[in-house]
Amino acid sequence: MRKRISLKIGILFFILMILIELSLFFVLYTNISNHQIDEVLDGLLARGSGHRDVLEKKFDQTTMEHVALMESEAVTDVVITDERGKILASSSGLDDYKEKLIRNYGQTQKEEGRIIEREWKTAPYVATLSPIEIEGERKGYVYMFSPSTIIRDLTSYLSNQFVFIMALTLIITLVVVFTLSKLITKPLIRMKEETEKLSRGETTVELNDHYNDELGVLARSINKLSDDLERMKQERNDFLSSISHELRTPLTYLKGYADIASREQTDEVNKQKYLKIIKEESENLTSMVQQLFQLAKMDENAFTIQPEQCDIKSLLIQAEESMYPLFTKNEIEVTNTCPSELNFYADPVRFKQVIVNILENAILYSGPHSNVHVAVSNQAAEVEIKIKDDGPGVPEDALPHLFDRLYRVEKSRARELGGSGLGLSIVKEIVEMHGGSVKAKNERGLAIIMKWPKEGDL
Repeated sequence: MRKRISLKIGILFFILMILIELSLFFVLYTNISNHQIDEVLDGLLARGSGHRDVLEKKFDQTTMEHVALMESEAVTDVVITDERGKILASSSGLDDYKEKLIRNYGQTQKEEGRIIEREWKTAPYVATLSPIEIEGERKGYVYMFSPSTIIRDLTSYLSNQFVFIMALTLIITLVVVFTLSKLITKPLIRMKEETEKLSRGETTVELNDHYNDELGVLARSINKLSDDLERMKQERNDFLSSISHELRTPLTYLKGYADIASREQTDEVNKQKYLKIIKEESENLTSMVQQLFQLAKMDENAFTIQPEQCDIKSLLIQAEESMYPLFTKNEIEVTNTCPSELNFYADPVRFKQVIVNILENAILYSGPHSNVHVAVSNQAAEVEIKIKDDGPGVPEDALPHLFDRLYRVEKSRARELGGSGLGLSIVKEIVEMHGGSVKAKNERGLAIIMKWPKEGDL
């Protein structure tokens, strides 16, 4: 197994390195060869332009013969013609290819010198053309020819050098890659064995995570995964236990009061009382199941929001009005301090759900004849909403857990009041889906403080 893993890693690394090196060598070779070819062509053009400059100063037969004599010992050839293409001087004899080029470009109207043949791979020559202008009148042309074999020999030499260097590089790469792959394989095999334990349900994993590289990061990630799985396993067991208990209580009430109400000796007054209790417990059970369903959708990323620019004051008023019967029943007064025409970015339906959940929580834990304060402040890039009740607050060590699922500060009292321990969990999920934040603190009662973005980027 170890040999196979190291071999696979080595082969993959080697193929990757080959592809990278081949790409780099190809780009480097192409750039260098093109640069050398351009130097040859530009040098040929500059040589022709130099002869043209001399002839423009003194355009006579002696000067033309002198130019031709200068090129007679060089690998390049020069041909000088008049404005109609008639040959006036040449450093060597003309062949068919040279005559063809001269005929094709013999009466060109362009004023600048240029390259007229650059196909060095197929043509026998590369060539340039430099027109001779004296006092604005075209007097002739200077043609420069250089054998294409010069460029072909240059590119062939470069190719051989690059092939040799590339072969040497590939051999070195092969040795280095397979050596490193074996060194990397050892801790990887250890990690593989530990992850197999995780797949079998074992959550206790110990890996050496003292490496200061990617292997160390991977080892720490596996160790963290092991810890997270252990924590999730414990949370799952606790959650199932809590759910079982929470569902058992209303179901017990339902069964018990249903049995009593169905007895023949139960009078009509008690029967109606028991049916009312059954209805209330059914509603509590339905609410808990709906909240659990929403949390399950959030876990699966199936819970969607449709944020838009909204007026916060109007949404707060709508949420408070929907809670008015409960406020009246519990004799609780709500005060709202919110600037007018303050817009923010939220899903209006989900925002009202958040406000209702927090207000319901405030009603449950505030006594009669108390107050609930809703205050909104406008900040630079966000809106802060504080909802504070006049209840007893919660212990400081309970504040970080208020948004945990099924968490209750006083379980017996919360159950008596009808709380499910899920409302604030849903609040936290919805606020964070909007890119906001939520926290709780004691301020002569419990204050829930939320921050919502003004602009959307979801």
